[in-house]
Amino acid sequence: MLQKLGLIMAMGASSFAFAADTGAGATTLATVNATATAPIVAQRLREEMHQMLMRLATSGALGAHPEQVALALDEPAQRAINLGLLVDATNANNARAGLRVLGATPGSTAEQLGVHPGDVVVAVNGQSLRDLGADDNGRALAATVLKSSIESLPDGAPLQLDVQRGSERLALNAPVQSVQLPALRLGLGSAATASADQPLTVATTNNEQGCARISKLDLAPRQKQLYGATILLVDGVTPGPHNASTYRVEAGTHQLLVAERIPTRIMGLGEIASLRNSKPKSLTVTIAPNTTVMIAAHFNEDRASRLSDGGYWDPVAWKEIPEACP
Repeated sequence: MLQKLGLIMAMGASSFAFAADTGAGATTLATVNATATAPIVAQRLREEMHQMLMRLATSGALGAHPEQVALALDEPAQRAINLGLLVDATNANNARAGLRVLGATPGSTAEQLGVHPGDVVVAVNGQSLRDLGADDNGRALAATVLKSSIESLPDGAPLQLDVQRGSERLALNAPVQSVQLPALRLGLGSAATASADQPLTVATTNNEQGCARISKLDLAPRQKQLYGATILLVDGVTPGPHNASTYRVEAGTHQLLVAERIPTRIMGLGEIASLRNSKPKSLTVTIAPNTTVMIAAHFNEDRASRLSDGGYWDPVAWKEIPEACP
């Protein structure tokens, strides 16, 4: 798919259950729930798909021979947050001081927050987005951190974006609002469609036979100084579905990139703790078949003052739970 300058932080694209056949230039619906709104949804879907394919073809994203394009997309039903924020995430250097806003889509949370083009998003709910480096594709990791941080929030939770607008720093606030999206199954050209019920699996090395899970559910005991964490990447890939708290993977060894969600108030350093270097850290986990590994952020109380180098915390796999895969 065409990737233009920047990254649209929409927290999940529109999802419907359909298949498209472009061999004869037609779009055919495979299945739509038998409700009174089905004909309206079907017609709107045809219109939206036609416009999208026109834009892709015109831009050259489908190549010189669009009739030979083979594409399969498969997404489960999911909760989505329409942040609607267009930011420049093309490379880490452009985001050293934060994510520069290119625009906001009408009716989105970003518009409700009052974000303006030219603003620089420097923090989300107190977590800094500065100097976070690049992901494996060379894009600004700050965009992934922003996206994951917001997706982990429940409906109605407070969302605060700290933005730099010229010489002024502003705190923009709005409650989180989400929508539920149905499953998507799409095949273009000769591509075969896969089952929308199949969970996302991430490629790995040194695999054992069977499946496993990685969970970021915040169930860790506070008396052990364990707090919430966000899993940004699994083996260099952004895990999904976007709203999931547990990801299914193949059994074996995986490389994770983890961000901490340690509340500032527990660090005992007052507001200065909000200025900490919260750069994500790597964690290697080896998971046996039919096992769930729980991930958390460990607060190093004896190193609480090491804010500048991130020494105040470490990502940990704090628990393993025997759990058969379906």
